Amino acid sequence: MPSVTRDAYFAAALDVLAEHGFTELNVGRLCRGLGVTSGSFYHHFGGWPGFVEQLLDHWEQRQVRILRERDFGQGGPAADFAALMDLTLGLPHEAEAAIRAWAANDETVRAAQKRVDSARVRTVGKAVKGIVGDGTLARTLTSLGMAMLVGHQQLAAAGEHSELATLLAEYTRLVHSRRA
Repeated sequence: MPSVTRDAYFAAALDVLAEHGFTELNVGRLCRGLGVTSGSFYHHFGGWPGFVEQLLDHWEQRQVRILRERDFGQGGPAADFAALMDLTLGLPHEAEAAIRAWAANDETVRAAQKRVDSARVRTVGKAVKGIVGDGTLARTLTSLGMAMLVGHQQLAAAGEHSELATLLAEYTRLVHSRRA
């Protein structure tokens, strides 16, 4: 049997979430998909609660890692906003919609979802405020962006793939049209 890493389990879990939803995410499906025994799973995570905790941490930290790799915060608000829009295109949208559905059913997942949403609002809000200059307008535009993202993810999870790139381009034009 091949040895797999924690990251392989996390990638497989996000794939299961995207394709089948949170109700189908379980030890058996993960191990079968990775071609390993459940002993491998328990060796890495100790049990289901440990796996869920580490999966959620991996998901939460993904955005931080990507932004760090892109030197976020080094090029000014417009560059930061562009990096955020690029990051948004690459999110695992169907998996994130499944995580949001899972959050409605599990307090641990709900807490992680709230942390991710709060971090996104803070990060996008800071870049938007740097562009538009007005805190109230920045909060409104940031809320609009979050609503667009969550709405897109829900539609994508339902099999309706709107053009996110087109939506983000329009959102970018809107934010820049309100430049201070």
